Amino acid sequence: MPPPDAVQSGKVAPLSDEDKRTLVRWIDLGCPVDKTFDAKKPHERGSGWMFDDQRPTLTVTDPRPGINTELTRILVGMHDYGTGIDPATFTVTADFTVDGAKPGENLAARFKETSFGVRELRLATPVKNLERGTLTVSVRDRQGNEARIKRTISVGAAK
Repeated sequence: MPPPDAVQSGKVAPLSDEDKRTLVRWIDLGCPVDKTFDAKKPHERGSGWMFDDQRPTLTVTDPRPGINTELTRILVGMHDYGTGIDPATFTVTADFTVDGAKPGENLAARFKETSFGVRELRLATPVKNLERGTLTVSVRDRQGNEARIKRTISVGAAK
């Protein structure tokens, strides 16, 4: 690289080892080309090298999967390193009644941020008996990547 004939004729110089390594790295990365990046505005993300293609990290700490003795809170953690979390896309639904909210109603507005990236819903009326229920938690980052957790739980004594 470049073609040996071009180097022998003196038209071009051969690539340095560093140039060859740069090409190999570019190929290893999947040959991204960022046609939208403007070097005059480096703080604005393009859609090539800087493209955020990772889903946000999302965890549901409480309730845990399976059997819980009672349900007194829902604790969620979320973070996105790339473009950051889009808070407007945070949704939490349950297929059972939670503090007067009907099944399927979005509970996200009821959550309070306890620390950076951690949101908690303390239930005014704890759930003490639930044979089987599903919580669905989802959030997107500002690039549009979505993370979703479906947590199946039961509350009360093990049967």
